[in-house]
Amino acid sequence: MTRAIIFDFDGTLVNSETAIYQCFQHITHELAPDRIDYANEVLIGPPLEETAKEILGEDKLHLTEIFVKKFIHLHDDEVILHTKPYPHALDVLKKLHEKNILMAIATNKREVPTIKLIDHFHWRSYFKVIECSDSKSIKRNKNLMIKEIGQEYPVFKNGFLIGDTVNDGKAASENNLKFIKAIYGYGQNQNWSDVNIFKEINDLNEIIKII
Repeated sequence: MTRAIIFDFDGTLVNSETAIYQCFQHITHELAPDRIDYANEVLIGPPLEETAKEILGEDKLHLTEIFVKKFIHLHDDEVILHTKPYPHALDVLKKLHEKNILMAIATNKREVPTIKLIDHFHWRSYFKVIECSDSKSIKRNKNLMIKEIGQEYPVFKNGFLIGDTVNDGKAASENNLKFIKAIYGYGQNQNWSDVNIFKEINDLNEIIKII
């Protein structure tokens, strides 16, 4: 039986925390300096527009579109400079590929920086499909991206989802996938009590023993 894995991207395969927080802080200081504490503590992982609204707060929601545009401009120019793969990422992708395990990415990160990074790391050949929130004309959440991957490639319907946030775990459950929690990622301080976790990993290398 062919095995398959869907990976989250940021916080699971790569760490762009520095670049993202720097962008959040810079833009918030410009648009809403009184909300800088929120920019420093907001969870990385949700879609950009959702995060922008959380940072700005109710009183400044009218600035959401400006925030998003400024982030895209600033982040996409700098993302490669401040984003690193997590330890052993390339080695693990190679080993899984050699074992004929099909792999996909489903990420709330936008397509432009995602593909920019994947090509920079020379990872494109390892993935059967790469789905981002804006890969299609209608923006999609993680749950819908995973559902559509399974519809196009049914082998992924019986696979694993590896991610680092509660949203990843819930998306796995909604699509009947086994969820592997990357506890080194961004979601350590979230409430995981309602998430069905198949396994936890401290390092990407541990995937090889699970799959």
